[in-house]
Amino acid sequence: MIRFPTRIAPFAVALVLLIAGCNGGPTPDVQIEVGDRSPEIPDVATEIVVPEEGDVLEEPDTSVVVSVENLEIGAQTETMRAETIANSPDGQHTHIILNNEPYLANYENNEPFDVGTLDEGAHSMFVFASRSYHESIKGDDAYDMVNFYVGEEEGEFMLEPDDEAVIYSRPKGTYSGADANRIMLDFYLLNVELSENGHHVHYAIHDADAANDEPLDTITLTEWTPAFVTGLEPGTYVVSLELRDEDGDVVPGEFNSTQQEIEVTE
Repeated sequence: MIRFPTRIAPFAVALVLLIAGCNGGPTPDVQIEVGDRSPEIPDVATEIVVPEEGDVLEEPDTSVVVSVENLEIGAQTETMRAETIANSPDGQHTHIILNNEPYLANYENNEPFDVGTLDEGAHSMFVFASRSYHESIKGDDAYDMVNFYVGEEEGEFMLEPDDEAVIYSRPKGTYSGADANRIMLDFYLLNVELSENGHHVHYAIHDADAANDEPLDTITLTEWTPAFVTGLEPGTYVVSLELRDEDGDVVPGEFNSTQQEIEVTE
């Protein structure tokens, strides 16, 4: 809101309003704030049934099978958060992440799921269970990963089971209407504990069309919790996620510095 001194001349008020109108009006501040974890869902276990570790798949058109226990796939997660952020009408599911690309949402349990046509060579797949509003279920058994090949047994895997890694999950895709008012930032950790004096996660949001490289906002997370961004106007944004060590350097690893684009529309 534009505020004027109580004794400002009427013509000055009109001039300021005209300038503001020509510039499209005031832009709300973009702000990222840390959030709390949703209530735990205990004993969730996720397993990649197909493919198995080290498999060499003959066909590039690939289907995977994921099994989830102690979570009703397709059901709505009944928490207050489901009413305040983007929520899938198809319910709880798994996030399938291949080679650090944007995740694929899988709403099938123990059924073949088509992940598309894969290039020949090495592939790393990371899967975890998700609430209906896409917040990851964090637990020792709630995720699984597998490395496999397509066509030829060649190339380097992007992720190994003993790596220290952060896995980008949200935000993803396009947000519109009420879903764009408050957008969740969420990730998964592999072999990492966050702390104030040790490893930490860093998010930054940039305007993809801006001439400068200054972020609209950043946040450093020292606990494994989601964060939420508000104030994004319609446009294209680049979200970056990094796993950093106690010195602020990015931890080596293909998954530990990721950028993904999102769209905000009316």
